[in-house]
Amino acid sequence: MIVEKNISASSSFFRLLSCGIVFFGLNSSQPLFAQTKYWIEFKDKSISPLEFKPGNPIFDATIKGFSPRALRRRASVIGSNQSEKLISIEDAPVWSRYLDSLNVLGINIQATSSWANAVSAYLDSAQLRLVRKLFFVSRVSPIATAHHGELTYEEINDPFLSTIKPLTEIPTVLPIPQGYDSIIFHYGLTDTQLTRINVPPLHAMGFDGSGVLLGFLDVGFRWKVMETTKMHNVVAEYDFINHDSLPANDSLDAPDQDGHGSIVLSAATGFFPDTIIGPAYNADLILAKTEDVRSEKPIEEDNYAAGLEWMEKMGVDVTSCSLGYFGFDSEFTSHTYSDMDGRTTVAARAAARSAGLGVLNCSAMGNGGNNSGYPYLITPADADSIISVGALEENDTIANFSSRGPTSDHRIKPEICAPGVKVHTWSNNNSFAAATGTSLATPLISGGCALIKQTHPEASAQAIRNAVMKTGIRTNILPDTAYGYGRLDAYQAALALGTIIGPRRTWRNDSIHYIEVGIAANNHVRFPVIRYSYGVFNSVFNLHLATDSLIYTGTFPTLKRGTHVRYFIETNDGADTLTHSPRNAPDSMFEFNIGDTTIDSHIGVVEGSEISDISIWPNPTRGIFTVQSYLTGATSIRIIDAVGRTMLQYAMPSEIHQLRINVSTYPPGVYELESLSHYSQKVSVQKLIVLP
Repeated sequence: MIVEKNISASSSFFRLLSCGIVFFGLNSSQPLFAQTKYWIEFKDKSISPLEFKPGNPIFDATIKGFSPRALRRRASVIGSNQSEKLISIEDAPVWSRYLDSLNVLGINIQATSSWANAVSAYLDSAQLRLVRKLFFVSRVSPIATAHHGELTYEEINDPFLSTIKPLTEIPTVLPIPQGYDSIIFHYGLTDTQLTRINVPPLHAMGFDGSGVLLGFLDVGFRWKVMETTKMHNVVAEYDFINHDSLPANDSLDAPDQDGHGSIVLSAATGFFPDTIIGPAYNADLILAKTEDVRSEKPIEEDNYAAGLEWMEKMGVDVTSCSLGYFGFDSEFTSHTYSDMDGRTTVAARAAARSAGLGVLNCSAMGNGGNNSGYPYLITPADADSIISVGALEENDTIANFSSRGPTSDHRIKPEICAPGVKVHTWSNNNSFAAATGTSLATPLISGGCALIKQTHPEASAQAIRNAVMKTGIRTNILPDTAYGYGRLDAYQAALALGTIIGPRRTWRNDSIHYIEVGIAANNHVRFPVIRYSYGVFNSVFNLHLATDSLIYTGTFPTLKRGTHVRYFIETNDGADTLTHSPRNAPDSMFEFNIGDTTIDSHIGVVEGSEISDISIWPNPTRGIFTVQSYLTGATSIRIIDAVGRTMLQYAMPSEIHQLRINVSTYPPGVYELESLSHYSQKVSVQKLIVLP
């Protein structure tokens, strides 16, 4: 059964941020801030924009702080690879002499933003008067807090769940259902919410968020120990509160500091077959811990800005923010509705800036819709060119708590909606949870957008945003200030960007090699074909694909060991638009070798060697890797260390051919991964390298 209860501040740290769950209500022994937090903006960066160019030490140091991925994304937006066009004076760091001057005055800087040319710091009244008189300071303003409200939170105790293994029995191996389309039969509790935003067709075609960098800004993340996230690839993580690389709780945090972020992360990316599946369950992740929940003193709007700036430099594609800001402490004047214009608040300016650089930001509208005093959105949901998210009831009507638009400058908000009532997810206590709020609608949208980005990697953030709005489930009705364009339809949004060709899956049964690929088009798929050749691409053969749904399959002729195959996928649609995968084929092609572990990597996109028995990637690994078996029937997998000890053993049933394995606790070194076919009794061995 499902037991519903209200968690009050006196019994838990759960309270509803105006856009989701927040944690609050420490006991009296918890120290509160003695000063008030302010945002200090500076007049300049010591050089003029004209001086900021290659050869200038500040320019050269600034561009080194960007990842190649970030520069590629900026180049795609700007339309130029010239370094002087990729970054601007806004990207230059705050001048160190200004920081030194504040330090001399005994001011402890908390966060720094290059884009805003500002820092945050706690000031007492005397320091406040002094800082306002400094000639290089342009403005000093208090930092916003969030609205709070009650949260309906559910503990789930259902007989269905008793069939799932206890957590202690699921240590390091997670089986992946065989075949792309089979994942939709393993959604477990998340089936309804994924179906409502029309994610299943994309999952069935093999899209899972792979290759997309999805960022989360929240109160913290206990991802390393949660069953739904512990196998994830976290590219980078940072705690902007305590200034370390630990986004989970540490000794300085409130006991449930990382609760809200963990719930949000699992809703978007959780992977625990037959239990919890998020839309983008295989995306690369970047995590920023930006909110301190120890009191109702100022909550870090400045940390949001700093975190978003950091993510943009890392090359993030999509961000998810289930936080928002509006009020100040009682002695100050709060934000007003007139400030919700996308240009006034620190958070909105940061969101708009990153959107202009090609980042797709998803932000919760807030949960104040039933507040007669202020039913409107909070920042950064007011920012232009982002996706602001409203919450739907289980019957798809707008939730009464979902904050309303428009912005104060009369733009329609929200852009889109998603389920936001009793959303099934996973908590930081490693248990099921069903939670309510625009905080839960937002990760469903950001996860859906990550899938759309994967279907069309070349699509800009604004093209994806427009496709999401164009295909919302109220497009036959004028958008309004409650629903925006309605409920997300992830599949139709992806189709609106053009023909979709999914990832390939190849496998072997004896000497026969098969290929499977998902293909979809707005005007029907016509003449899908694999064009392939052996060795040099001269004599071209056609392998026609057949289907009974979204999945197209074909069979290569019998291939001898050592054969090198190069191929690309080609399809037409009803409008005679030709689409290839890879996009620029035949200049780039997929390729594999039969029964050989070597492969030429100089031509375009490399699918990887199709080893006759098993393949593992990434190898070397620093923790989590995937093993793929090409053997017929059930298979046993064993990892053996250098002295012959069995480190892990797992029996793969016949319907499972892929596993995620976590070896992050293993000592660095060379291991053997052994596979045994129960069908042929054949044993195959590969080397596995674990890096420190």
